[in-house]
Amino acid sequence: MTNPESTYDVLLVGGGVIGLSLAWELSRHGAKVCVADRGLHGQEASWAGAGMIPPGPGKDFWGVASPVEHLAGVSQPLHAEWHGRLLEQTGIDNGYQASGALHVAESEAEGELLRQEAEHWRRLGTEWQSIGVAELSDLEPALAARANRFAAAYYLPQESQLRNPRHAHALVAACQKQGVDLRSGVEIHDFKSAGGRIVSAVTSRGSIRAEQFCLTAGCWTGQVAAKLGLELSVKPIRGQIVLLHGPAGLLSRHVNAGKRYVVPRREGRLLIGSTMEDVGFLKQNTAAATAELLRFAASLLPATADLPIETSWSGLRPATNDGLPLMGRISRFENTWIAAGHGRSGLQLSPGTAVVMRALMQGTQPEVDVSSLGIER
Repeated sequence: MTNPESTYDVLLVGGGVIGLSLAWELSRHGAKVCVADRGLHGQEASWAGAGMIPPGPGKDFWGVASPVEHLAGVSQPLHAEWHGRLLEQTGIDNGYQASGALHVAESEAEGELLRQEAEHWRRLGTEWQSIGVAELSDLEPALAARANRFAAAYYLPQESQLRNPRHAHALVAACQKQGVDLRSGVEIHDFKSAGGRIVSAVTSRGSIRAEQFCLTAGCWTGQVAAKLGLELSVKPIRGQIVLLHGPAGLLSRHVNAGKRYVVPRREGRLLIGSTMEDVGFLKQNTAAATAELLRFAASLLPATADLPIETSWSGLRPATNDGLPLMGRISRFENTWIAAGHGRSGLQLSPGTAVVMRALMQGTQPEVDVSSLGIER
């Protein structure tokens, strides 16, 4: 354990996928980093997600992309690169695979929205294919029985996935190997400041001094920011997932229908998700949501109706009022930063967020201009 009286280059408050990714990136560029978390590192929304990674815009289109779209474009190749680096450094395979994905619409109204989304993909250079009933059945035979009722269907070959718990485990292990001080069960009580700079965080386990601070606490970031006299619009949005125990090979790739999805695992499990519920910090599963998710799964894949439920869980996504993440320096303090509020896209944007925030915090030009994503917007 690092000496608690020592001063770190950076204290990250929050150890989810954003905090852990940034800690790993900073440490690999020479920074002495501490990550303090109120619970266990990587065990909240970062653990609970289904691991889908939508494709970002092609590199030739980054100039016309929004900052968040640009961030997705930067993140896409980094996921494959980080998979290899994490595996080499830790021996942990996070399950990354560029499996491709299907996007389907179950009604004409949803079909029109999906066609508009496809046009947006085209403008950003994202590869996609519109597919008919026969092609859909060839790609995923388990969908054949219901394929003719879809109003629209598209195949995105660059969409990928990984295993959230394995990825979090790999990031924790990689941070430890880089000498990052991971402190769990640490509540932030206050911050001490002087001359427009934060000097230390006062915690349930003593003070932590650092040269720079960054808030990466997911949906709890607003509570931490309040200790700095800031009012941030970050709130939890609950998502419930049901895990079915199915035969291997039922699906080869995940299927998206609006905000809901079925994600297959190689060993045969199927993740069915997810809800979007504004219920505060209430993290539990409900009978109504479970029934609706099972109904949705059976509507896509009739075979799921006979599969046993293995387990279910829920997570709290960090959402902002405008749906955009909060990134950049907190202007009230010259050495304090924020990277939070990524909503459903935390996993997808995590490597790009880490690279951009590391550049900002170390005084170099980031690859993505995130000046419009500050807390002052």
